[in-house]
Amino acid sequence: MKLTNSELKNFVHRIKLKQENMGKYRDQLTHLKDKLQDKIKNDERNAIRVTKFLIAGSWKKHTILRHTGEHPIDIDLILYVEGDANLAKDLKKLHDFVYDYLASIYPTKDIERDVDMEGNTKSIKIKFISSGLEIDIVPVVPLASPAGYVLQPQRGGGGKYTTSVEGQLAFAKNRYQANNSFNAIVRCLKWWRNYKELKPELTSFMIELIVAYLDVNEGIETNIEEGIIRFFRFVSGPNFPVIKFKEAINQIPVYSTPVFIGDPTNNENNAGKKTDTITWADIAKEADFAFEALNYAQSINTGGSTNEEWKSVFGPSFNINQD
Repeated sequence: MKLTNSELKNFVHRIKLKQENMGKYRDQLTHLKDKLQDKIKNDERNAIRVTKFLIAGSWKKHTILRHTGEHPIDIDLILYVEGDANLAKDLKKLHDFVYDYLASIYPTKDIERDVDMEGNTKSIKIKFISSGLEIDIVPVVPLASPAGYVLQPQRGGGGKYTTSVEGQLAFAKNRYQANNSFNAIVRCLKWWRNYKELKPELTSFMIELIVAYLDVNEGIETNIEEGIIRFFRFVSGPNFPVIKFKEAINQIPVYSTPVFIGDPTNNENNAGKKTDTITWADIAKEADFAFEALNYAQSINTGGSTNEEWKSVFGPSFNINQD
């Protein structure tokens, strides 16, 4: 049996972070934003300073999932740091500045810093024990050209790259405006990714970009079931193409990874850079299983058996009944 959008939206309603549960997270985020605004206002005379910040990631794009034991609520906070011409070349200095900056306005017990073997900071996170909220701090250095672009350190170390945070957010917003099922499809696929334990190799950004690419190149798919099945068919296929977007600057570089999934603002950036041949084979295998299961589910005449096939893909929590 085929499932309707109304039925699958019941499932999406169960897995997404609901509005009524956002309050405690929003209060903590607002408190941090207020502290940052005060700090920025009173810190203008320092040589190096944070000039603005943006909320990004799944929270901003409205594809965030509800909290589970293994997957906390995670929000990206982008800090724009300026005032030193050499800052973009010195990641240690940039990270040290941001850590000290946050420590000056927030209890250090809430700030977690991941470091490498040499003690260099790879990432900074603020954790709220009471709610489980985690805020990933992403420092960026604005560039004079291209306008609106920044230099951003790679998560987990490994250099830096040029991108546009605002451009990425605008891209996601445009895809949702073009297809009101876009976010529902992305949410379902993120839940599948988590259930099949394909994280962190298959990132939320990769899922979002693949769904966007399919809408752009194969036509907008507003049917949630068909959008999900199309994703699985595409990812499990033997000839996964280079994914790029015409609005992005620069050209696709030479790469050695099994897939290239381009940043919609800069073709030089591969969202799948940390996916190796073995992990991509695992992802494709799970996608193939899901594709076969959901196609079979469409051919079954009984709702119960259809539901069991969907559970084999999305887990025992899959439920299309109204609350």
